Formats: sequence, C-alpha cells, structure tokens
Amino acid sequence: MALVSIAACSVPQQDTPTAFADIHLHYNYTHDEIMTPHDAVKILRQHNIVLATVSSEPTYFALKLSAAGEGWILPFASPYYKAGNRLNWYFDKHLLEALRERLATGKYRGIGEVHITAGIGPRRDNPVFVGLIKLAEEFSLPFLIHTDSDRHEFFLSICKKYPDVRFIWAHAGGTLQPASLAPLMQQCANVWLDLAGRDPDHYDQLADNDGSLLPDWRNFIIDYQDRIMTGTDPVWNAFQIYRWYEADEGWQHYADFIGFHRRWLATLPPAVQHKIQLHNARLFFDLVDTKTEN
Repeated sequence: MALVSIAACSVPQQDTPTAFADIHLHYNYTHDEIMTPHDAVKILRQHNIVLATVSSEPTYFALKLSAAGEGWILPFASPYYKAGNRLNWYFDKHLLEALRERLATGKYRGIGEVHITAGIGPRRDNPVFVGLIKLAEEFSLPFLIHTDSDRHEFFLSICKKYPDVRFIWAHAGGTLQPASLAPLMQQCANVWLDLAGRDPDHYDQLADNDGSLLPDWRNFIIDYQDRIMTGTDPVWNAFQIYRWYEADEGWQHYADFIGFHRRWLATLPPAVQHKIQLHNARLFFDLVDTKTEN
C-alpha cells in the first residue's frame, strides 16, 4: 500500500501556531501501514507540537515515533505489547513480565493506554490489571487509563485505592459530563484529565458548533485548570473498537483534531489556555525550565 503524502494531511499556515503539548497520540501498526514515523513527526512539527506522548499497538511502535521525534515525544508502554492481544490482554499470564522487561530499559515514560469497560472487562480486581497499576507505582510512572462507564464511581474506586499512582484519565471519562467529573477530581488529587477525543469525531459534547465551550464545561475547566491537559487521539474510526483488518488513516485528520482543540482553548482566559495547552503537561512530566517558561 502506498504511503500517504503529508501534504494532504496538513493545512498551510502563514503564522506559526502557539506551542502545544499533545498528550494523547497513537502510532499503531495500522498507522504504520500508511504513515511513516518521520512523516507523522513532520505533521506534529507543522502544528508546533513541542511535547507529546504516544502509546502504540504493539508497544514498541511508540519507540519508533519517539525516535523520529528525537526526544520530545514520550513513549508509553502499552499492555497491547504484541499484535492481536487487544481484546484478551488481561488473560495473558506473560504480560506483566513482558512489560516489566520493557520498563526496566528506562525507555518508556508511562504505562497505557489501558482500556477497561464496565460489565465487559477486565474486572477492577483482575490480577493483570492490578499488576499494571503496581508496575506504575514501582517505576514511578504515570498511568493512562481509559474507562468506559456511565458513572464516575467506576474509576473512583481505583484512584482512591492507589493514591500514589498519578493517573491520566483518557478523554475525561469519555461520555461523562462535568457534574460527574467534579466529584472524582475532588476526591482523587492523583488524577489529571486528558480532553483528547472530546471532539465531534469521537465523543463530542464539549463545545458547540462554533467551537465555544458549553457553559458547564467552561466553568469546570476553569475550576480544575491546573489538572487538565489535552491532545488529539488520531485514530479513525474511533467507534470501531478493533480495526486489525484495515489501515488507520487517523493521522490524515490531525489538522481537524488539533484545530478543534485550539478553537475552544482560544475562548478561555490566556493564562488558563496556556496551562491546558502546554504548561500543565510540562509540569506533569517534570520538563519545566524555570528560566524559559512563561
């Protein structure tokens, strides 16, 4: 299959956009079929992404994108460490050993993205899932968790049980709204929100058609501005849970994803915008240079 030209994946801009931290990237084998790591990095540079995280299936593909970025793309170790185990990883007796070996290299800066779904699996007491959280605690790494549930209590029991683990809650709970998010943020100081995927092509419900934040979201984001980050989640179509049978053209939509987030961020007070767009991520990953940070 021919590789995609990056020219079709970006929007020419006369002015350099403000620096941005994209803390939710994927570079899976289904992306690699049509987009090289270097072309993906070119897209990120075109949009002035200066810090990013990436998780992949299989997990070593995150290292490929990180290497192409030469240091500013932080790879996460995914439980999907080999192709084909996305749906049954929590039954894999070898997974924890395999992840421990990878973490011991020092190459990975976090664990995730880890998906758990209420009523489907894994159970919150599943030994493999619990083992992953304990690995995050042992190696002092953040844990990117994706929960599919219609109530925040599903995750609340996890973040309260492991207060020493720093969780990034992918997509801010997916379909959950501010009224459900606030109680968890109040009770779990170890949770940061990731607003990636809260866009019209994924979960929606964050902003109206002109990009303005909905009132409840605006108030919530300002209230918790110090613990919110965002990113793009470049997968397509996100509503298909497992697309092993076809290439993923998500990177071709990167300009739309990042553009959506820039639009709603621009409606916030400048100091809040800067925190969510860049500063919080630098703080979270201990990458702030006090001499240059503004």
